[in-house]
Amino acid sequence: MPRVSVLIPIKNAEPFLDACLQSIQQQSFKDWECYLLDDGSSDGSAAILQAYVASDARFRMVPSDGQGLIAANRTLLAAAKGEFVTRMDADDIMPKDKLENLVQTLESAPPKTIVTGRVQFFPEENCGTGTRFYENWLNERCDNNDHWQNIWRECVIPSPCWMMRTEELRDSGCFDDAVYPEDYDMAFRLFVKGFSVQSAPGICHQWRQHASRYSVNSDNYGAAAFMQMKWNHWKKMFVKSNAPVMILGTLDKGKLLKKMVEADGLDVHWLAHKVHIAGNVIDNKPIVHYRDYPFSAGDVLISTLSSIDNHSEIYEHLSNIGVRVFCFC
Repeated sequence: MPRVSVLIPIKNAEPFLDACLQSIQQQSFKDWECYLLDDGSSDGSAAILQAYVASDARFRMVPSDGQGLIAANRTLLAAAKGEFVTRMDADDIMPKDKLENLVQTLESAPPKTIVTGRVQFFPEENCGTGTRFYENWLNERCDNNDHWQNIWRECVIPSPCWMMRTEELRDSGCFDDAVYPEDYDMAFRLFVKGFSVQSAPGICHQWRQHASRYSVNSDNYGAAAFMQMKWNHWKKMFVKSNAPVMILGTLDKGKLLKKMVEADGLDVHWLAHKVHIAGNVIDNKPIVHYRDYPFSAGDVLISTLSSIDNHSEIYEHLSNIGVRVFCFC
């Protein structure tokens, strides 16, 4: 039995696939198996995969049912034989000591732990301000080990940069339902089930940015999908019957969340952080400035204000009056 199973779903990754698989072969940690699932590629990916399977017995093909990424993850996980399991994207690169660092961290971790690590986006010419902001934000989570405290803002567990005990992942049911974005949904499920997060040392993943990346082009990873998934998890935990849902922020994300809340038959109390917006009516809903709203201690509020801007003064005020803020940024 190999120690680690690496799971890679592939679709039209020909330009990057050879570099990805080479980076796995060159790992300092050698006790691994790698399962490859070609989910209907129309380029030259199949030929590259066949060459690696023929030359290195640690690479193994898994038949695909062509049902998309979540089904591919489910099929790959069912095939895994290793004690530990990790995911890899076919267009990315593993730093040479990635598996070694993840394994060593997980070996000393208690049960119900997911291990992650710092990431580095590349190439530089494809990485804009938002990409670098997310990279720094993710790596800051690893430095501070405060992943779960920030889970409502953005996905705190990068989809190709984690490792778990295989049976614990199977028992978690993370790939059982077709819910996108699947990496963020997985993080929420582990959070709810009481898993802890530990960070491995060093840069654990090189994340390639390019225009044809699936997460860039699919609606499964658009703003609406992220907001709907977060709202679905939040309402299970915090919605009380007949209590209004308080939303801070009146721009696109605030409007999007408002529609989702109202679609579930719940009332929205809409708050603004700027004085000149308060008093207006948007989408038939009056807007109240957050300092004028009659909060009670113990209230919960969802903020859709941009995470790039600094709103610490607002959140400090709300905290001081006993309001718990969840940032859907």
